[in-house]
Amino acid sequence: MSAFSSPWFKVPFVAGLLMIALWAFLTALHDAHDTGYALAEAKGQAALEQLRMEHANADAARALQAAADAKAAANALREQTQRADQVAARLADQQRQYRQNTDRLTGEIARVNDLYRAALDAPPVPLPDCRFTRGFVRVWDEATGAAMPAHSGGAAATSADAGAADQLDAGIGRADLLRHHIRYAEQCRTTAAQLDALIDVLEDH
Repeated sequence: MSAFSSPWFKVPFVAGLLMIALWAFLTALHDAHDTGYALAEAKGQAALEQLRMEHANADAARALQAAADAKAAANALREQTQRADQVAARLADQQRQYRQNTDRLTGEIARVNDLYRAALDAPPVPLPDCRFTRGFVRVWDEATGAAMPAHSGGAAATSADAGAADQLDAGIGRADLLRHHIRYAEQCRTTAAQLDALIDVLEDH
């Protein structure tokens, strides 16, 4: 009987082979674990780096957008300021023109209130006297807002309270009335120009 076929030889031999196989398996398993861990760690680091890069890109994009928005706002403000300056300059020019017109018309008051002609071929004669009553002046001032209504009780109260006082001479003539109208017209035109300028500025916002 051969020694290799002896049970005493086979059992240790098989056990040794099993131990070697087990060691090889455990070694391979350990290596696979290390390899898998390293691969997972590498993937995790790559994913983390990708996430950091995405955040950095997002921050950079937001910063660029904020800079672009700030630049656009600055440009819009500059354009609005320029537009407002243009409107203000135009308004000032209009006001100068209105004042020049007032001065010119005021200078003509005396000339248009001294003589008159009954017809183009008639000789000029002194303009007849023209008187205005206090009642006329009161109604005029109340209509323009230069004076508050003197009576608040209606037509009956007006007739009863005003009486003869409204029929007194107000002490003004045609020249005074025309002078007031010229100045008041300048104020009206200036107010209208200011309103137009304000509308232009608001429409640009």
